[in-house]
Amino acid sequence: MVFRALVFAAALLSAANASAQCTGDGVQLYPAPGGIVPTNMRILLEGVGTAKSPVLGLVGKPLKLVSTDHEVKLKVTKGWESSLGRATVILKLAEPMQPDKRYFLNLQEVLPNIALLNGQVGAQPSWLSGKGPDAKAPKWVKRPAVSEGFVRRSPQGIARFVKLNLALREESPAFLVVKLSPRRLGISPQQYLLPVQGTTAYLGHEACGGAFSLEDGRSYRARIEAFDAAGNLAPSTPPVDFEAPSAQGP
Repeated sequence: MVFRALVFAAALLSAANASAQCTGDGVQLYPAPGGIVPTNMRILLEGVGTAKSPVLGLVGKPLKLVSTDHEVKLKVTKGWESSLGRATVILKLAEPMQPDKRYFLNLQEVLPNIALLNGQVGAQPSWLSGKGPDAKAPKWVKRPAVSEGFVRRSPQGIARFVKLNLALREESPAFLVVKLSPRRLGISPQQYLLPVQGTTAYLGHEACGGAFSLEDGRSYRARIEAFDAAGNLAPSTPPVDFEAPSAQGP
């Protein structure tokens, strides 16, 4: 089955504006609402800031996708949690969606008065199902590599990121799960979701929060896995070692 190519919605700000603003309190959905998705998609629901705890509280509770004449029950399981005020849960479909239908997720029933940060204001998030399931795993065209690091200061604080360059052969939206460990003993790894923005992903944090906490000049190892919207896993790739950019200097 062939699905329309989609650019996966960014959860992180680009290098040009990472320090200019911060993602507010609320939730984000991946794949981003409005797109065409495989009938066997999985949904990732991320809580940001004050929405982190309510999102984690959905684990084990019943949710569903609804079209005009079909419902699909969703099982909510815990995904990844960040020390910088983010948490992700995974919504797994109990059965495939039917092709060529628009399915809605009524978040207001379970998360009242919590803003959707990557959807249309005031509208229920929805997706259009494609022609069928996605059973093919993503393929690496270019394995992830750190191309640069940057630090930017703003009134809110310091934004610190490293840029990952990569390329995947994949027809559905894709994302990375990164396990980040300092290169010293006794420090627990951080594990979190990173959206793929074309051939780029940004690993780090904004001035007022983000997925990963990076410290000045510290050495890190990132173990990276790539999944598509249906949960298919790309072949394993070697870990990536890098040093976090330093904010010290004039």
